[in-house]
Amino acid sequence: MTGALRDELVALTCDLVRFESVTERPDQIEAAVTYVDAYLAGIPDLYVERSEAGGKPALVVALRDTRAPALMLNGHLDVVVGRPAQFTPELRDGRVYARGSQDMKGSCAVMLRLIRDLAALPVRPDVGFQFVTDEEIGGAMGTGRLLEEGWRCGFMLCLEPTDMGVLYEHKGAMWVELRLPGRPAHGSRPWDGHNPVGDMAHGLAALEARFPIPAGPAEWRTTITPTIVRAGAGSRNQVPPEATLTFDIRYAADETPATITAALAECFPTAEVLVSACGPGLRTDPEHPEVRRVAAALAARLGRPPRFYREHFATDARYYTSAGIPAICVGPVGAGLHSDDEWLDIDSLVDLYHVLMDYIT
Repeated sequence: MTGALRDELVALTCDLVRFESVTERPDQIEAAVTYVDAYLAGIPDLYVERSEAGGKPALVVALRDTRAPALMLNGHLDVVVGRPAQFTPELRDGRVYARGSQDMKGSCAVMLRLIRDLAALPVRPDVGFQFVTDEEIGGAMGTGRLLEEGWRCGFMLCLEPTDMGVLYEHKGAMWVELRLPGRPAHGSRPWDGHNPVGDMAHGLAALEARFPIPAGPAEWRTTITPTIVRAGAGSRNQVPPEATLTFDIRYAADETPATITAALAECFPTAEVLVSACGPGLRTDPEHPEVRRVAAALAARLGRPPRFYREHFATDARYYTSAGIPAICVGPVGAGLHSDDEWLDIDSLVDLYHVLMDYIT
C-alpha cells in the first residue's frame, strides 16, 4: 500500500499545484475546487456542501450527516503569486518543487485520500473536511464564514506546514493605516506650512521605543512593522499636505487591538488611525487531551516526540479558537514558504497521512 499511497499523494499534489489559484485568478481557484469536487464524486454517500461568498468558493465534506463533526480538518487551495514555472511541478530528490506544494496543496492531497479511505471503513468516523480558497488574504470569506454559517466541531486540525511539529499558538494580526495631516507650503518656506513627515519620524521613533524590533524569532512579543509610506502630492517643491503610513501588526496575548490602537494614537497624536483588518490569534492549551493524542500519533510514526512551538504568522485555525473550539496546526515538511524555491518533502506526506489515520481511527 505504501508505494501506491505515495504515488497517489504525489499525483494529487502535482495536479493541484498546476492550478494557478492566486487571488487574481478566480477562474483557476474555481477550477481547483471543481477538481476536488470531481474527486469526491467518485466516493459514495458523502455529505458535500459547496458554497461561495465574495467570489471565494469553499467546499465542506462530512462523513456523517452533521454540521458539527467531532473532528474537522482544514486546508486551503489558494496560493500566493509565483513565477510561471512554479506552477509546473518538478520532482527531484524526494521533493515536489512548486508554488503551493508546501503551502498547502500537499496537505489537501492528504485530505482527499483520507476522505476516500475513511469513507470505506465499516463504521465511518465523525470527521469533516474544509477546502477553502482565501486563507492567503485573511480567510474571512472561507473558514471564517463557514464557522459563522454553523460549521463547528469538537476539535480542528489545520494542516498547514509545520515540519511535522505541533503549532499550538500564533499571533493575532492587524493591518492599520495612519493618515497624518499637513499644511502645504512652498518647499523653500517650510515655516509657512506644517510637514507631516516630521510627525511621522517622531512617531516612528516613539513606536519603536514602545514596541522594539525582536532580535529574532525566539523573542515572542508584539511587532508593528511599517510597510507602505506615502507623502506629498507629487511636487518636489511643496510641503506635503498629507502623509500616510501602513503597518503590519502581529500581536501577542499581552496586547489587544484596543491597546495597540491606543498606543498608535499616543505615538502619532495628530493622525487618524484606520484599522483595515483585524484577526485574533491562535491559542490552544498544549496539554489539551486531543493535542496530546495527536502528539502521541506523531511520536509513534516519527520515533521521537514532536516539536511544540509558536509562530509569528497567522492561519485559519484562529477562527475556531476564537470561538472557543480547540485547534492546532500539523503538517508536512518543506521549505521556501512564499519564496521562489518552495518545496515539499514527499515522505512527510506519507507520514502525515498515517499520523492522521492513526489518530482518527
